[in-house]
Amino acid sequence: MTLQPIGANPTYAFCPAYDFADEPQEIRIVFLGHPGYISTSLTTSNLEEAETLCDHLNARLGISRDIWTALMTASMEAQPLLFN
Repeated sequence: MTLQPIGANPTYAFCPAYDFADEPQEIRIVFLGHPGYISTSLTTSNLEEAETLCDHLNARLGISRDIWTALMTASMEAQPLLFN
């Protein structure tokens, strides 16, 4: 199994799963410079509630919606730095 270190003080944000807008949404955690996400047990009834919850959680981290959306997009595009 190959692992990728996150580091001591990672930049991270909460984001919705962005499944169908009118269906339950899992809240996920994404990390700057790392592909993918970490699942959480947090869910909401729909996308609007998920975005509101993520805005609230991320505001406590000093992260705006524009920033957490960019982190989420980057996590889907990032190339991992792998080590054995």
